[in-house]
Amino acid sequence: MRKVLFLLLIVFTSFSIFSQENKQVSNEPTPEENLIVFLKSLNPKQLNDVHFELVTVTPAHTVTTAFGHSALRVYTGKQFDKQDFYIDFGEYDESAGFIWRFLKGEALFFVKIRTMADAYTFWDSTGRGIFTSEFILDDTKKMKFAAAILKVMTDKKTGYEYDNFESNCVTFIRDIVGEVYGKVLTLETEANKMTWRARLMPYTLSVFWLRFCEKLLLDHDTDIKRDPTNLIYLPYDLQFAIEDAKIVKDKEMLHPDFLKRPESFDLLGNLTFAFFIALIASQVPGYLKKRFGNTGRKVFGFVSTVSGAFTLLVILLTSFPFMNDTIMILVFTPLDYILFRKDKFSEKTFQNYLYARMGMIVLAFLLRISILPQSIDAALFFTTLFFALVYYNHRSEKDLVSN
Repeated sequence: MRKVLFLLLIVFTSFSIFSQENKQVSNEPTPEENLIVFLKSLNPKQLNDVHFELVTVTPAHTVTTAFGHSALRVYTGKQFDKQDFYIDFGEYDESAGFIWRFLKGEALFFVKIRTMADAYTFWDSTGRGIFTSEFILDDTKKMKFAAAILKVMTDKKTGYEYDNFESNCVTFIRDIVGEVYGKVLTLETEANKMTWRARLMPYTLSVFWLRFCEKLLLDHDTDIKRDPTNLIYLPYDLQFAIEDAKIVKDKEMLHPDFLKRPESFDLLGNLTFAFFIALIASQVPGYLKKRFGNTGRKVFGFVSTVSGAFTLLVILLTSFPFMNDTIMILVFTPLDYILFRKDKFSEKTFQNYLYARMGMIVLAFLLRISILPQSIDAALFFTTLFFALVYYNHRSEKDLVSN
């Protein structure tokens, strides 16, 4: 009995100590609370030792990490100490169902405050590079910077709806910097790189799924020429813009980039080009048609059916404003299942299908040159050529049977 009472006493004491420890931990101010107190209490005597920096994280190899990341850093005193803050404008709730909420346009993103030490530890675990650029600020601008950060934290306290191009980790910083310096940031670039799609393209070269989505899903909104400010939505472009504006000191490396990305050789694009050339060649009358015609037709039908079905599902089930009007659904369509399973359909059905497909291609072309100027030229060209050959072969076979 004494042993039982002794064990109960130990358990009760341990539970009490554990509860007290938890209580102490829970009462400790969070980095967000510390930052708010720090920014609100700034006075002229402190400002000389306060630093505001842009943090740029290098890209990785997945769809969500392919563009890199941007954040702000505010610190005073010793670096990586308690008053060294990392301000992330693009954190999201990782709970179950996030992806589905994100696809429906219902997911919220948040402004998240960490210590710079915690952020460094996290990025170090990914092997990605970290670079910082300190803003050149007088005391007045430092106070404006602090006020602008506090305002965003207050306004977005309950979260915000993420937009890949107009409301993300980069655009918040871009707008804060513009407010602090009294002039908007601009990105000077070549005339043929003034669209959202053009800025995106270099990042898609080594990530197949990203390239796949870029080709199928992005609509004409991403091909509209943007003004030099609205064009800034990617981390490296933000870095280029602040450097061109000469408002930061020289960039410093905090952590090397161990993820060596391949050079900008469009391997995926070239493989896709070769793939469609082979499919078209399979329909050229003669030896190639006789040897590979059925295989080429089935492969094109399968690829187009899957691509079209995926595009249609995205249009119907998601709410991304830059995917709503993609005319690629007229180029690659689930209707091409008939092409894949030609033997299951009558000759008349197949002929009507070809008429419908050629009509869809013509409609895509008319939309392309008029109200929906989407960048689909290569896909439209190859599809037009492919179906012209399929139609020619079908007519030739029909005439041969008639004779």
